[in-house]
Amino acid sequence: MNSISPFTPVSDIPFSVEGSCAWIGSQIQDDPRWIVRWNSEQITELEAAADHFLSLGIPLENITPELFPLTQLPSFIDQTLNELLFGRGFVMLRGLPIENWPIEKIAAIYMGLGRHMGSLRSSNGKGHLLGHVRDQGAKVEAGARFYQTNKKLDYHTDSADIVGLLCLKKAKEGGESFIASSMMLYNKMIERRPDLISAMFTPYPTDRRGEVPEGLDPWFEIPIFNWYQGYLSCVYLRRYIEDAQERFPHAPRLSQQQIEVMDEIDAILQEPGFALQMAFEPGDIQLLHNHQILHSRNDFENWPDPKQQRHLLRLWVAPQSARPLPNYFASRWGGVIPGDRGGIIVPGTKYLVELNV
Repeated sequence: MNSISPFTPVSDIPFSVEGSCAWIGSQIQDDPRWIVRWNSEQITELEAAADHFLSLGIPLENITPELFPLTQLPSFIDQTLNELLFGRGFVMLRGLPIENWPIEKIAAIYMGLGRHMGSLRSSNGKGHLLGHVRDQGAKVEAGARFYQTNKKLDYHTDSADIVGLLCLKKAKEGGESFIASSMMLYNKMIERRPDLISAMFTPYPTDRRGEVPEGLDPWFEIPIFNWYQGYLSCVYLRRYIEDAQERFPHAPRLSQQQIEVMDEIDAILQEPGFALQMAFEPGDIQLLHNHQILHSRNDFENWPDPKQQRHLLRLWVAPQSARPLPNYFASRWGGVIPGDRGGIIVPGTKYLVELNV
């Protein structure tokens, strides 16, 4: 790939994105519509579907919509998915009484909901369909991924259409979630630095963190902003872009303009009120559309008791109704067919669910 030439001709891109997907955190912080509370009938239906699935003795990695039967909830799930893919791009589902459920039941309900939205994708090279976001004492400097630490996460996107986070335990202090509209970020970039438009659509080499698909480089190349068939998508994690420059001499070198793009992005994201802050409570499910939402979190301090320490469960979901993506996404996503793309697959990867990681 040529790291100078844009993937999208500048003459073809939009010069602003309108609609509910382009928002500023301070303007919607108190909008109650992004927090959706389960009612008792919905919880009863979820419990019944989970009890049915668990009674079959089938491994969680094989859960399907048919094995997790819902009658009233599919319309609610469709509405939620529509808001994610074509609306604001995020939602917080609140009120699951997880303190009353064993981990097997929590996982079945969470994964069952995910399967009614689309296929589940592996969020690491080990094939985990259900990821564990907790401090494992790992070091980012040693090649670990941020979710294995208690450190502040840089704003980033994940390699799947939808990412879900379910809170099992919250931190003693810190760990708040921050999300931002990459569509409004784009509008601000165009407004402030029109001289950087071309560089925004050029590919940036990005470190795979050692999770390398067969026959590919240990980095992938993709623009930060991508315009395809009427949709603008964002892909960003500056730390991994910079790591590719340091670790891989053969990776294309970033231009000065590309560095300025990242500097301007980071400056906008840190402006007071641009992002939306939210704190997780046990039972919360945060769902984000990666193509139009960047997410981050604060440093956190854990409780001394290991059983009480901050613990989230992550899902990556590929809906069949997702937007079209250009073919070059396949270098990271393994393909571009809606419903069958995203996730991390390396030699030997086998889908599995581990509940006690």
